[in-house]
Amino acid sequence: MPLLIPTRVASSPIEGLGLFAQAPVAAGTPMWAFDARIDRLLEPDAALLVDYPELARLIDAHGCVIEGLGILLPGDNARFVNHADSPLMGRADAADWRRFVALRDIAAGEEITCNYEEICEDVREAGAARYLSGDVG
Repeated sequence: MPLLIPTRVASSPIEGLGLFAQAPVAAGTPMWAFDARIDRLLEPDAALLVDYPELARLIDAHGCVIEGLGILLPGDNARFVNHADSPLMGRADAADWRRFVALRDIAAGEEITCNYEEICEDVREAGAARYLSGDVG
């Protein structure tokens, strides 16, 4: 299962829904890992997105362009992780987007965040503030 810690989805003060730790998490604890049985890497396909607008909306809201690979679509509640410039979780290895760990101790009830620029090529190219404002073309 990609999420490796107990979590819950709830209203977020950052944006819409967010993912929250249900129990304390120690710094360095593995929190999420890519699992091809649940998560999807999709090839960008304009025709597919036109034919299936609900998929296009899902990708727009929860997808992430992984450089050289395609669009990552988490298959579990990891899709509700919101952005923060000073995130609570990040890559276990700077060169590997497939594993994330707690960057510091996390209290039960804290919202789990990551830095979108760290993983998503499209966010990195636009800059998080511009991407999150919807002002990208």
